[in-house]
Amino acid sequence: MASRKKIRRSTKQKRGGISTTHILIVAGVAVLVVGLLVVLNANRSQTTVTDLVYETGVTPDGEPYKGSPDAALQLVEYSDFLCGHCGNFADALDNLSPDYIETGKLQVVFRNYAFLAPESLQAAQAVECALDQGADKFWLYHDLLFANRGTGMGVYSKPRLKAYARDVGLDTQAFGECLDSGAKLAEIQADKAEGESQGVEATPTWFIDGQMVRGGRPESELRQILDGLLSQAP
Repeated sequence: MASRKKIRRSTKQKRGGISTTHILIVAGVAVLVVGLLVVLNANRSQTTVTDLVYETGVTPDGEPYKGSPDAALQLVEYSDFLCGHCGNFADALDNLSPDYIETGKLQVVFRNYAFLAPESLQAAQAVECALDQGADKFWLYHDLLFANRGTGMGVYSKPRLKAYARDVGLDTQAFGECLDSGAKLAEIQADKAEGESQGVEATPTWFIDGQMVRGGRPESELRQILDGLLSQAP
């Protein structure tokens, strides 16, 4: 009888309460969820958005530029946001900005050449949606996309692209509607076709005063190229 009563008491406790095993499982799941959220939040935005210190605008053909339209040199770049070398080239140009772009010596014009993966097309469309809200917003968004390259899978997924729009102060509703509609796809395809007509086959490819250069260049070499061309400028 004693043994039978003990079994009944144990069964009653199991039915009426929460077992230690159950508590441990719930606690473990909670820890995993919190950890995942921390990782995702850390990956969401890897840079601080700051105000631009150079002139921005749009060319007569509708392409965004930074630097004075009266600059002695013009650099037109074809780029894909999933291209690591493109990101490095963008970093080099950014580092040279105080000496060339901000001083009115160099104008940089950006053109999409999205070809590496579906997320290339999504990122290209997103940056064009940002352009709808101003050339300054385009460059802020452009910089944020490259700053977040390589931060994990889905870096240019639609949810992440929309989060970046909030980070740079865009009208998120207008941006979201633009991105979801696919309204910029034809523009992206036209940019790529224009590049192909000029001999572009991969990224980064850039034209400095009309001369095509394939592949990125480190900051030191790029500085030498610019200084050489500026010394010949009238």
